[in-house]
Amino acid sequence: MLLTYELWHPTLPEPARIVHDMAPLEAMLESTAPRDAGEVVTFMASYVEASRSEESDDAATPTVNVTIDNVSGLLSDALRIARGTNIPWELIERVYASDDLSGPAMLPVLRLTFTESTIDGTSATLRASYGDPVNVAVPRLTYKPEEYPGLTAR
Repeated sequence: MLLTYELWHPTLPEPARIVHDMAPLEAMLESTAPRDAGEVVTFMASYVEASRSEESDDAATPTVNVTIDNVSGLLSDALRIARGTNIPWELIERVYASDDLSGPAMLPVLRLTFTESTIDGTSATLRASYGDPVNVAVPRLTYKPEEYPGLTAR
């Protein structure tokens, strides 16, 4: 099984795609991928270490910590470009079987949002989560008189 990660931010010209392996990987994305759907793309080889938070009844939003070797400087350059924007980063984890690269072996793929990143000279550590479904406003839509003039008092 080959673990791959796609890191995306709108300030990037193209997503950063990485595989935890010794050689680059050319594999086809799922037909529902947000970018390059159904196309064969290249994942750069890099050392990747991933860990997930423990599950428990009192746990906060589940998180994934991903540490990626940053020898090429790819991630530090990308994070520097995106610094100062309020648009969140997206992390997509795909698992491929080495004998079938026609699509991810596990669907749906894991889609997360960055909550924190740290870069040192040799690696980038990223923390991502599923979001916070417990603290979502209900209803999700906030009705404002400026946007819905029919709501004004009569």
